[in-house]
Amino acid sequence: MAAYLGIVQRFKSRFRITTNGGQCISCGNCSTYCEMGIDVRAYAQKGQDIVRSSCVGCGICSSVCPRGVLNLENGPVSTRKI
Repeated sequence: MAAYLGIVQRFKSRFRITTNGGQCISCGNCSTYCEMGIDVRAYAQKGQDIVRSSCVGCGICSSVCPRGVLNLENGPVSTRKI
């Protein structure tokens, strides 16, 4: 079931956490406050979007980021990169 939900979340979900890369100061707030236990800091340091099936798109990590590295996107699936 988790694998199925991961595929659905990756390709059909309207919510996605994106990073603008290179500005992460490794404070760890994002990983500390993530309710799903994802190591968001590792993704932010690499400049990768969070596409984990366990990410529910709550946006807490983006709200606690002091540098604004993480962004919660809400938009149609057709206009975003995969």
